[in-house]
Amino acid sequence: MNHSNNTSNDNWPTPGPNEPIPSWGEYQQLREAIHSYLDHEPEDPAWNDIWRALGSILGEYQRDAFVEAFDVDEPADTACIRRLITGAEECPHSPFEAEEDPQGPPHKPPASDHATLWLDDGEPAVYSMHVYPGNIERLDAEEPPYNMWFDLFEFAAEWGLEVSVLPKSWYSLGSTVHIVFYPPERYR
Repeated sequence: MNHSNNTSNDNWPTPGPNEPIPSWGEYQQLREAIHSYLDHEPEDPAWNDIWRALGSILGEYQRDAFVEAFDVDEPADTACIRRLITGAEECPHSPFEAEEDPQGPPHKPPASDHATLWLDDGEPAVYSMHVYPGNIERLDAEEPPYNMWFDLFEFAAEWGLEVSVLPKSWYSLGSTVHIVFYPPERYR
């Protein structure tokens, strides 16, 4: 990014860690490849975004790191948060009926998008979802709710779940926020 407005960015906050000293060949290659990518003009403008490209390349790595960190085995066939809350073996919701049980936990939390119910030894262990910040922080809304973060945390409190917001999403890296719900006893 070129700033030609006669201001120096020497006093700006640092963009993060300095380069490793001494740096190694692979680091230099990666740096050069990223700079080359940032300088290109793709035919599809959506691919001009470096985060989209890195997400495509690193998505599987990020997902596998999540699976290892949360010590889960596999995804369930259906992302049903009710299973996580109740421990049920199957999702009790019909895909053909939109009505939820008013007495029981719902099928999904507020703002759920790109969701997965993860299992550990066949038991529900973690519910994760990758949401676009604009879908949660509805800054252009004329009426409440303006910000669904409150809804997410109220939902977790109502159903006895913990919430983690992870900085690394494997679904559209740089564009989505990874939110994880889990029972508090799972990580004590």
